Amino acid sequence: MTEPTSSSVVLTAAAGVGLSTLLPHLDGNALFGAVIGAALIALKPSDLKSWQRLLGLLVSVGVGYISAEEIVAQTPITQSGPGAFVGAIVVVPIALKVLALIEHLELADLQLLLPGWLRKGKGD
Repeated sequence: MTEPTSSSVVLTAAAGVGLSTLLPHLDGNALFGAVIGAALIALKPSDLKSWQRLLGLLVSVGVGYISAEEIVAQTPITQSGPGAFVGAIVVVPIALKVLALIEHLELADLQLLLPGWLRKGKGD
């Protein structure tokens, strides 16, 4: 039997693709790629609650759709669908890792990055 989260992800994906047909100025390929990439991230087994997975899915879709144009321009990928897929899969997990690093970073660690003359008590 499937979990409630997986059925909500499928329903959200179907709704997103259905909405793309109602708005003709949206790039349907990019939206489809972003939804598929975000669903792959949201269905990953973890200890998240269903509302957290749904929020992560929506953020991943948004980031994948927005980043598709830049990924197509800067990489060998030539279509917006695969570009949005890559954006949804790569950008959000990297951003979450950076946020986790920043959260655990202490002020003492930042002082090591400063030159010696800027550290407190080390200058003349």
